[in-house]
Amino acid sequence: MNGSHLTIAIILSLAEIFGLMAIGGVGRRLRYIDDAEIDRWSRLVLDFLNPAFVFTCITAGFTTGWHANLCILPVLGFAIAVGGAIVGIGLRYGLGTRDIDTHRTFFYFCVVNNYGFLPVVIIRNLWGPPMLADLFFLTLGSTIANWTVGIAVLGNSSLKYMARQLVTPTLIATLAALLVSWLGLAGRIPLVVNHILASAGIAAVPMMLVLSGASLFRWSSFRITWQIVYTTLVRLVILPAITVAILRMLPLSREVYMIAVLVAIMPLAVSSVIFIRVYGRSTDFAAGASLFSTLVAIITVPAALFFLFR
Repeated sequence: MNGSHLTIAIILSLAEIFGLMAIGGVGRRLRYIDDAEIDRWSRLVLDFLNPAFVFTCITAGFTTGWHANLCILPVLGFAIAVGGAIVGIGLRYGLGTRDIDTHRTFFYFCVVNNYGFLPVVIIRNLWGPPMLADLFFLTLGSTIANWTVGIAVLGNSSLKYMARQLVTPTLIATLAALLVSWLGLAGRIPLVVNHILASAGIAAVPMMLVLSGASLFRWSSFRITWQIVYTTLVRLVILPAITVAILRMLPLSREVYMIAVLVAIMPLAVSSVIFIRVYGRSTDFAAGASLFSTLVAIITVPAALFFLFR
């Protein structure tokens, strides 16, 4: 794919993402959906539709060539998150505030970016469904980092709590898909079951993006402060630059390198607002930073992919 085609594909992917988010924002503004419904429907997507999506993507395109990536990709996902936490220790002084809640929220943002639904749309449109399996392998490490390092910096370091939260429906679906594929049983799944899982999976990404838009697009999220601008700069420029520089020095295949870079340049995850709210940190800061970084990503993500993969 040449530079111009790559740029167009990225812009169309981001247009799709923000179009779906806009539907959610308008729906909330017109009171078709409220906070309680956002939380409830988000759980439905995360616990049922997304596991179906992950399972069908892995079993549909599993090849023996992926075996070598099963270890390196999760390790990279975890390492990117831990590296962000380490760098964030020094970068926190740029926030210009001593508020502990703001600092802990910032640390969490350095650990966790959007490794879920945004890169799914971009990868599907740029490189096709087969590359999605590699993304899901990498997110295993990112998920572990989220529920260990991420939760620790927010103030809950209970090992029992972290271990319990790691066992999610998506993790179970990923492991089940790997086992089924490795044993050569994917072709023995009844056709009607495959169709049900595929239909449920197709709905996962658009539904979560609609719900994300409903969660983010509210007036309080549009109040831009220095902390929000600085966090966006860190998340979209400083951390990706450091990560890409390190990735270039590693003996990675081009496929693994592309997936790792794509995740590294992603904006803040919309789901981070939910985590911040649960642990009593700076909710307004989290919502504003998530929305602002996602909007700025319209510029930074196409620019980064154009210069790195042209």
